[in-house]
Amino acid sequence: MTVIRPGDEFLREPYWQHLAEGTLHLNCCNDCGSAHHPPSPICPKCRSFNTGWKPATGKGTLKSFAVARHAVHPLLADQVPYVITLVDLEEGVRMVSGIPQGMDVDLKIGMPLECKVIRIDDRLALPYFLPVDEAGNATTEVPD
Repeated sequence: MTVIRPGDEFLREPYWQHLAEGTLHLNCCNDCGSAHHPPSPICPKCRSFNTGWKPATGKGTLKSFAVARHAVHPLLADQVPYVITLVDLEEGVRMVSGIPQGMDVDLKIGMPLECKVIRIDDRLALPYFLPVDEAGNATTEVPD
């Protein structure tokens, strides 16, 4: 899979380090308790600089999605079409993500999703969100 990678200086940041270890963490305020994304050294709710990291449940709801049929970069030309998702996490955070390449899923606004961290290489992993069944289990396997 071809990926446009963040620079090495960004991969050393906590958000990317946690993903590389296989978990989605959110930047959280230690004063008011709110989670926020993208990460920031200041809480957007109470303006505190007392922030840290907490593991996310990985559970969310599909807010919106789009199918990209034109590559945003020449390196991605062989991957179109691909699905871009807008996911509302239980923690009150909204994230842009996607459905892994090669998965055929029937998306519906409001459906429950669960985060699956997929390793791209030894330093980079990305959070994708998969539909879940009534028991709360991911309904599809990620293609290799």
